[in-house]
Amino acid sequence: CFPLNVVGRDSLQFSLLTCAPGEMVYELFGHTAIRCRNFTKGTDLVYNYGMFDFDTPNFVMRFVRGETDYMLGVVPFDYFEREYAFRGSAVKEQVLALEEYETHWLDSLLRDNYLPENRVYRYNYFYDNCTSRARDRIEQALNGDVMYPPGVKGATFRSWVHQYTKNHPWTDFGISLCLGAEADRPISSRLQMFLPDNLRQAMNHATVHGIGDMSIRKLVKSETEILPSMKEGVEEDSAFPLTPMQTALVLLALV
Repeated sequence: CFPLNVVGRDSLQFSLLTCAPGEMVYELFGHTAIRCRNFTKGTDLVYNYGMFDFDTPNFVMRFVRGETDYMLGVVPFDYFEREYAFRGSAVKEQVLALEEYETHWLDSLLRDNYLPENRVYRYNYFYDNCTSRARDRIEQALNGDVMYPPGVKGATFRSWVHQYTKNHPWTDFGISLCLGAEADRPISSRLQMFLPDNLRQAMNHATVHGIGDMSIRKLVKSETEILPSMKEGVEEDSAFPLTPMQTALVLLALV
């Protein structure tokens, strides 16, 4: 149900921001955020479900185990843009093709989610993360059902994770140790959207099927690269000179 008093308010435009992976463990899979431009008030804000406390004890272990509390943060777009420009990470923007009442309903949902009692959530990088939360809020604001293209047949959580951690052998080793048998079962196209770039590609081909009027429209109006990548290639993790396999062979030889 949509509130009747949302139509006729500020002129809003929402878009999905997809950020390329970084080098830290919490950056390896990329990032997703929602941008809200208010042309009436002249504001440009980013709703970011990826905020967390760096001082959390045992952060890396808690992150890998999916026991980290994240929160929704709101920052000016130019601040968000400068942060990723400093990292040298590419950022792509997909402007959403929303009706006027849908933009105001999404604005209301995000504002409500930002209330102190609602903004903190238990992060899980498979089932409940910055990407899935952004997707769910957008879907919640739509007056219709979203149809996405099929995902990669036979893909699993582990196969997707490995693509992003293969140049970080110790991180890959640690995450692989923590993943159970569930990570090796084929997952649906929706679950494959736990990765920012997977969601970006799915959104480009997504359609909204109206309820009652049988209308069909594309969910994304346009896509642009607002920040190019400043990295020449993916660097391998050099924090420790030996890979897990090499370390195991050295221990075997010593024993």
